[in-house]
Order: sequence, then C-alpha cells, then structure tokens
Amino acid sequence: MIPARTLPLIYSALILFSIPILSGDEKSSKDIQQDIDSRKSDLQSLRNEIKDIEERLHLKNKEAISNTEILLDLENKISLTEKLIRSLNKEERYISELIQKTEQQIGEMEALLSKLKNQLTQRLQYLYVHGRPTVLETVLLAEDWNNAIYRIKYMDVLAVHEKKLRKQMKQTLAELSEEKAKMVIERNRKTSLLNEKKQEGSNLEQDKKERKKILSIIKRDKGKLEKSRSAKSQMIAEMEALIKKLYTDKDAMKKREEELARIRAEQNRATTGNFAKMKGKLAWPVQGRVTGKFGTTRNPDTGVITENVGVDIRVKGGTAVKSVLDGVVSTITYIRGHGKIIIIDHGGGFSTVYAQIDNIKVHENEYVQMGNPIASVAASENNAPAKLHFEVWGNQEKLNPEHWLIKQ
Repeated sequence: MIPARTLPLIYSALILFSIPILSGDEKSSKDIQQDIDSRKSDLQSLRNEIKDIEERLHLKNKEAISNTEILLDLENKISLTEKLIRSLNKEERYISELIQKTEQQIGEMEALLSKLKNQLTQRLQYLYVHGRPTVLETVLLAEDWNNAIYRIKYMDVLAVHEKKLRKQMKQTLAELSEEKAKMVIERNRKTSLLNEKKQEGSNLEQDKKERKKILSIIKRDKGKLEKSRSAKSQMIAEMEALIKKLYTDKDAMKKREEELARIRAEQNRATTGNFAKMKGKLAWPVQGRVTGKFGTTRNPDTGVITENVGVDIRVKGGTAVKSVLDGVVSTITYIRGHGKIIIIDHGGGFSTVYAQIDNIKVHENEYVQMGNPIASVAASENNAPAKLHFEVWGNQEKLNPEHWLIKQ
C-alpha cells in the first residue's frame, strides 16, 4: 500500500512555524522597539569605535611629540656638526697654506744649498787643476804686503763662513722638513676628523629625513583618524535623532495599536455569531473554477493520497481577492509552497485564509469589510494557470469552504 501524503495545514503551520511580515511600510510598536534596540546597539558600537579612535589619536599625538623632540635634537646636532666641519675646513686650509709656505722655503733653501754646492765644486775643480796657492805664492802675487795679508785672511774667513753657512742651512732645512712632516701629520688628522664629521653629518641628515617621513606618516594617519571620527560623530548625531524619532513613532503606533485593539474587540463582539449564520451565503473571494477540492484525494496514476484543507480556485494572475465577510486582519505572512498569506479573524472563533497572493493591500490589525479588496492572485511560474487557495476555519478546525460559499 502506498503511504498517504498530507499537505501542510496552513492554519496550523501559521500557528507553529509562520514568519510574520507586515505589508506596506508600517511597522508594529514591537517592530519599532526592535529597530530602536538595533539602532542603540549600532550607536554603542559607534561610540566604542570613536573611543578606540580617540585612544589611537592619543597614541599618535604622543608619537608625534616624541618624534618632534628627536627631530629637534637631530637638527641641533646637525647644526653643531656643520659648525665643526666649517672650523675643521678652515683649519685644514690654514695648515695646507703653512705646508705650502714651508715647502716653498725648503725649495728656496735647497736651491741656495745647490748654488753653494756648485760654487764649491767649481772652486775645488779650479784647485784640482791649478793647485792651491801657497802662502809664498800668495805673497809674491800680491801687489804689496798688506794685500797679501788681506788675501790670506779673506780666504780663511771665506772658508769658515761657507762651512758655517752650509751647516746652518742644512740645520734650517732639516728643521723645515721636520716642521712640514708634523704639519702634514696634523693636516691628515684634521682631514680624517673632517671626513668623520662629514659622515656623521650625513648620518644625521639621513636620520632627520627618516624622522620627517615618520612625522609625515603620523600626520597622514591622524588626518584619517580625525576624518573617521568626524564621520562617525555625524553618524552618531543622525542615529540619536533617528532613535528619538523611532521613540516618537513607537508611542504613536502603540496608541494606534491600542485603538485598533479596542476597535477590533468591539468589532469582534459585533460580528460574533455572524459568520456562523452565513453558512452557504458567503460571497466568493474570486470568481473562478474550483480545481482543487476540500478533503483527501488519491492520484489514479501514483496512488498517492493528498489532503487539501481548503479549495483551489483557478483564475487569471492579478485577479482581485476580496474578503468574504467583515473582520480584522490578524496575520500577514509567508510560507514556502503557499507564498504570501492573509488570515482574517471574523470573530466567534471563525477565520478565513487566503494564500498564493501578491500585492497585499491591507495591514495587520486592519478592519476590513465584506467585499473589500485585500490582495491579488499571484501569477504562477512557467505559464501554469494561477489559482487562489482559500480555507475556512472554525475554532481551529478545518471546514469545507464550499459549504460556506454561495453555490455557483
């Protein structure tokens, strides 16, 4: 035996599993309160974000101050290094000038020594060729005795003087060479120190460049954070204004709901018993052919048994759906397989269900009169015939709608 399959009972499903929705833009006070709670949560999140931004800005400010102090210290060091470099350059130039003068003096001294050496060489060559004159020869060659004595003394003095002069010049030349060597060493030391200070200055300039880059990044980050803080502050102001408006809307909706509840209660009292008296007299929600009967049916091909708790009325998509009797819209929802659904409470425990609809024109808690358009039949997919599913319930029991509707 093939097991029976039962279609979901829409009314029962609505009680247990329905997802309530509201047509139009109106929301209940409960929905508005949920919006308020959600907005408050968003508001707190924004405040937390601003607090985080403030803390990050505080850290960025501390970083900026620290790096600015380091930059000022670097600039002071660079200034001192530049002064020292200028001083070392001046000293190096001065020593170089002294070395140049000393080299000039050494050159002059060497030239003079060379000249004396040449003169001595010439004299020795002469003596070698002619021989050194004896005292007797000097006396005989002299014009007189006094001239002879003068020549002998002159030659002796000249020899002593030349010897002494050469000695002094050699000593002076040695002293100048030694002084030059000392100055060259000092200049080299100054040059080495100068190069060291130039490298130090270059390193300081590089550090300064890096610090400026860091400060630029900090400034950029601060700008972004301040922009974000400003935007979030604006969002907070707008959120607070919205929450204030939502509270106003909630109060207004609550008053309206209370009024609707009062009206509904009065209408329920007024309509209680009316539905029971309308059996076989209710107007059809749409004019069409019933293609799905109430109750259980067996498929002749598959043997599958299905249960229909209402009736299916074939009509064109977009056909207006009307309330069969006065009542209050108790539920507007959506169920997969049945689409959008409206339930109207007619009082006395009676309700009607309208499924597979679209373009809902009423709201929950809205009072509707018999014949009022409440929606339209939803267009079917794949060019299949459209249909309205209609149910009647009495005290939570499914009733055959065709027993309550006017005979066609």
